[in-house]
Amino acid sequence: MLKRIILITFVLFLALPTPARKRQQEEIITPMTQLEKRQFQTRTYDSTDKALVMKAMLNVLQDEGFIVYNANPLLGFIYGVKDFDTSDPNIDISKEFGLSKARLNWNGVKVATVETTANVTEYGKSMRVRINFKRKLLNIYGNAQFIDDINDENYYQDFFSKVDKAIFLQKQKI
Repeated sequence: MLKRIILITFVLFLALPTPARKRQQEEIITPMTQLEKRQFQTRTYDSTDKALVMKAMLNVLQDEGFIVYNANPLLGFIYGVKDFDTSDPNIDISKEFGLSKARLNWNGVKVATVETTANVTEYGKSMRVRINFKRKLLNIYGNAQFIDDINDENYYQDFFSKVDKAIFLQKQKI
């Protein structure tokens, strides 16, 4: 009788989900498709003035601390980089990297960068802007320890809201 109770208890114990199994199931993340990424990386503006939209993009990138290394108005292309010194106590990098400076320094990261490319394209009677951001963590030798895309929709919405304001200000000649 005692063996039967132990056997039933053991079978019931195996049937219950364990926290480790539950954690494993929760950690499974399906990667975003390229179409999903493109949707939040792209915004369409009601303007036929490519120079106005590009100038607004450049202003916002510079306001955000990016150094624009290349801008081609004919192609509608912009490339810029924003560097962070992880040892500087006055700089907050949690928005871009989601990590504390102490953790980055503990891992040997001395420089963190965000690179961006933007494409401004005529689309009928409007302009379509697509931008992407990539973050990199570099050690003291300049070697990349971590590289990935910023795929946070809120990050892009925040950027595009600033571009919206910049376009409005430029149209008002302010």
